[in-house]
Amino acid sequence: MNLLQKQNILLTVRALYFCLDEHWAKLGRTFNLTPAQQHILFLLSTNNGTLTPSQISQLGCWHCSTVTRLLRPLEKKGYITLSVHPLKPRSKRVTLTHDGTEALKRVVEFVKKMDSFPFNLTHLPEKELIQFLKTGQQILTAHKGVEFKEKVLEAKMEGMDYA
Repeated sequence: MNLLQKQNILLTVRALYFCLDEHWAKLGRTFNLTPAQQHILFLLSTNNGTLTPSQISQLGCWHCSTVTRLLRPLEKKGYITLSVHPLKPRSKRVTLTHDGTEALKRVVEFVKKMDSFPFNLTHLPEKELIQFLKTGQQILTAHKGVEFKEKVLEAKMEGMDYA
């Protein structure tokens, strides 16, 4: 791959991220949940409702200190509980509450109705969207591993209609 291709990949991914982040942050203001907090609720909901902060760090691609900072407001809102891990007294467990599940469902139901979230992609044929997803997932799998792909990219919320 030549330098121009590397540059274009970097700039395209960066620009796409900032477009996505802008839309996601707007959604977050609507529900008083930052994109990162929404993602934590999603990660918990797709992992039997309970993870350790270290697991959230790995799955969310954050530093552990960032996870700790992100958990405080979620706990204050009653969306999660923090407890001592029964098998590892020095570790904590983060558990999704009923209120947290309901908050996430409200966000997801709102998103389902938005054709332009995370981007307006209505101008692209479905075949191109599927190829884009496959390529992106192959790149992520090569860098983050199969376990990441299975736990995050292939995760589905229980009871959610994905059609």
